[in-house]
Amino acid sequence: MSKSTDYTPEEWKAISSAPMLAGLLVSVSDLSGPVGMVKEAMAVVKSVTESAGNTSNELIRAVAEGVKAGSGAPDTSELRSTPANARAILIERCKQAAALVGQKSPTEAEEYKRWLVSLARKAAEASKGGGFLGIGTLVSDAENAALRDIAAALGVSSA
Repeated sequence: MSKSTDYTPEEWKAISSAPMLAGLLVSVSDLSGPVGMVKEAMAVVKSVTESAGNTSNELIRAVAEGVKAGSGAPDTSELRSTPANARAILIERCKQAAALVGQKSPTEAEEYKRWLVSLARKAAEASKGGGFLGIGTLVSDAENAALRDIAAALGVSSA
């Protein structure tokens, strides 16, 4: 079982920011306005912090504790481009974080990857889109595509 001290500061930043990046992937895939984006971000933060007490995976617990303490905020400066480019960058950064975990803690890598996808799903389910007065689609086609893309990139199921 790994912990933050098993990684360089740069590696740990990549690993600990990936949960928020996974949620952000859904947000940029189908922009649901400021209220929807806040709901999606809040859903990810809530899911991450709840993970701290609901897992035996020490790596996930350490990342979740860091988010609870206010760390793990990703650098989003390179995302100021087209949504398609931002999606590609977000997927690549999640993939890089998962690869780091796979290199240093292969036994935790699969669960970490599934966790990232589950956080993206929580973000997708946080705000209905395409509707009026709260009536709409829970997870849009674009969000489902983003979930499939991140799951495929990480080599896990999107369910």
